[in-house]
Amino acid sequence: MKFKVVSPNVESSGNSGTDPQAQIEQMLSGSPVFLFMKGTPESPQCGFSSKVAEILKAWEVPYQSFNVLSDENIRQGVKDFANWQTIPQLYINKEFVGGSDVVEEMSNNGELGDLLKEAFPGRDITPPPPPVEVQEVAALEAASILKENPEIRLLDVRTQHERETASLDNSVLLDQELVEEILGSWDQNTPLMFFCHMGERSRQASQYFTSQGFQQVYNISDGIKGWSSNVDSSIPQYENS
Repeated sequence: MKFKVVSPNVESSGNSGTDPQAQIEQMLSGSPVFLFMKGTPESPQCGFSSKVAEILKAWEVPYQSFNVLSDENIRQGVKDFANWQTIPQLYINKEFVGGSDVVEEMSNNGELGDLLKEAFPGRDITPPPPPVEVQEVAALEAASILKENPEIRLLDVRTQHERETASLDNSVLLDQELVEEILGSWDQNTPLMFFCHMGERSRQASQYFTSQGFQQVYNISDGIKGWSSNVDSSIPQYENS
């Protein structure tokens, strides 16, 4: 049985006279899984914090977090508490687990799942599915797929300048705001198709979204250049600058 992920961000007492170590102990006592991070799970402020938050999201476990950027005493305090000088820091059952690389490794080898089962006895803790492979398609095949499946979201990873030079109908520019929206609220079964000028940048974007759990991801391997050559010659050719 799956259960809803709850990841409220905890606030410190705000009392400068309070011992940070005592505050940390109190936070860790409030949740079996606790993450000290930069930012919040909904709006991480560094890539490493985002990685751990996404891993916990993939395991579908409830947890609490604390934004160390909001309190310098806690930020330094957690480094001293764990004798670990970087953020994020994950705790399970009040025991320090590690930072982003350690958590990622433990998630991949199953050790994290074992700890989560101990933290939530009686819960059905199942590992997230492995990332799917990006489906590489040339422009001609991509056009056929889009015609048969109009629900596919066509995402342009080029610059705004390139987009003004040449664009594909029904595509949208993948900026940071849209990335956050997709990761935060889109169903991971939503089919996505990425393109750039010649297929390299969009391949990287495609691989990133499969790593985040999206299950149906296409990359137009020859990009908008291939589309212009093989699908619609009215689309201008240009040199990538």
